[in-house]
Amino acid sequence: MIQTKHRNLTALFSRYEYIALLDIDEVIMPLKHENWAGMMDEVVKGSLKIKNETRASWNFRNVYFMDEMLDAHEHQHFKDIPEYLHMMQHVYRSANYTKPGQYVKCFHNPEKALILHNHFPLGCLGGVCTSFPVDTGLAQLQHYRQDCVNTLKKSCANDFKNNSVKDTSIWKVKETVI
Repeated sequence: MIQTKHRNLTALFSRYEYIALLDIDEVIMPLKHENWAGMMDEVVKGSLKIKNETRASWNFRNVYFMDEMLDAHEHQHFKDIPEYLHMMQHVYRSANYTKPGQYVKCFHNPEKALILHNHFPLGCLGGVCTSFPVDTGLAQLQHYRQDCVNTLKKSCANDFKNNSVKDTSIWKVKETVI
């Protein structure tokens, strides 16, 4: 029975180039490309130029889109977007990203990563889990929250809330989503 389950999992994972574990309030947003496929083509090529090895994952920096940032900009709902489309309406984000390697999410390589955590692979073939940090000019992890996570509460206002910018990158999928 275990051998059959293992074969089924192997067949399932070999069907996919990447696996991403995302929460419902997050999206990895390509900034330079129209979709994930084009984004990952460039990400993988770039990571191979840095070091010619297959990575277990590629990690994306976190940037907050917090509810109160709308108030700071005296935002009215965009009339061409239904009010219930939260991510489409929330287009003000912190100008600052969280620190490299913190609060990231990844695209994982199912041929390398064996055990996945919410943020990084924990176990990999060959024993070493390599994760490549993706440039924020290519893509970002857009995290829609009411407030910062507890571990960032002390620095949240200065680092994130009080320094926001308009970012409509999610609108590239607006028509399709609507």
